[in-house]
Amino acid sequence: MTAEASTPIGLPGGSYDPPHVRILSLVAAKWVSQPISVLAELGVADILAEGPQTPEELAETLGVHASSLRRCLRATTSVGVFTEHEDGRYGLTPMADSLRRDAPDSIRSWTLLLTKGPMWDSFGRLAETVRTGKPAFEVAHGATLFEHLDANPGFESLYETAMGELTSEVARELVPVIDLGSYERLVDVGGGDGVLLGTLLQHYPSAKGVLVERPAVIELARQRLADLGVADRVRLVAGDATKDIPADGDAYLIKNMLHCLDDGTALTVLRALREAGGNDAPLFVIESVVPPGNDFHWAKLIDVEMLADSDGRERTEGEWQELFSRAGFELERVVPATPPQSVLVARPVADRI
Repeated sequence: MTAEASTPIGLPGGSYDPPHVRILSLVAAKWVSQPISVLAELGVADILAEGPQTPEELAETLGVHASSLRRCLRATTSVGVFTEHEDGRYGLTPMADSLRRDAPDSIRSWTLLLTKGPMWDSFGRLAETVRTGKPAFEVAHGATLFEHLDANPGFESLYETAMGELTSEVARELVPVIDLGSYERLVDVGGGDGVLLGTLLQHYPSAKGVLVERPAVIELARQRLADLGVADRVRLVAGDATKDIPADGDAYLIKNMLHCLDDGTALTVLRALREAGGNDAPLFVIESVVPPGNDFHWAKLIDVEMLADSDGRERTEGEWQELFSRAGFELERVVPATPPQSVLVARPVADRI
């Protein structure tokens, strides 16, 4: 059998590994993700930010088993997360640095969200989703994702912090990508902890904002907006984003909420946005766009997360166009942002709701 030259997405392997070995490198991804998760939970990257240490030194600080810690560290060095020096001490790499709590582009909470507890458990039930169409999260936990969030404050906090980590990076990049400087009032629907709206308001000091979120999230947003120094310019609306949308916005933002929803519910939200904004207010949707063809794209994998978690989905540009059109919008353009995100700019079609 002739091996194809290819580098797998999962565990790095030789370019000429046979196909069955390359598949193994994909399905064995837990061998990488779980050691990374353990080290993130322990805060190893935070300690190593002060300088390299031996596993024994780390173990004494953390109160854990030194040999087990060493083995997890060694596993991550093979994929570029952490590095072992010749003297046996371990240190940070750029990837490991992103596991620090205070790193500018930290994904520590996101790492823990995907690799522990409810989100991890639900993926073991994905086959039942394929058989029945019922989200694996509901099969595993007997409740929808958002019902589970409302009932578990600790999970809710981790979820919103994780979403905020990814949003923070995108928010910083939006300013040069999309000019929002001409809008006096920005309405962020389903805006999580407020980092997107707050970051934009930092760049547009004359603008004001409105944030619509579930009641359980509003207090998190209040603190984040205060930390960003813009709380006095934001009105918080605790409510249902499918219907409680203020009608006084000059522009509307919605990030990574529509992909959590089936087409019918997403259409309801878009129609509510269209009605609230009237014939003038544009809509800026931050989501992934699934490209055609066989090439790798994160949206194709995130789509499986949506399949497992809820009735949501990632959508192609054509599917976004159709959804916007049914809601009374015209998709004006798609602007690439931080992968895998894009900004879909939609304009209301006059007198069509």
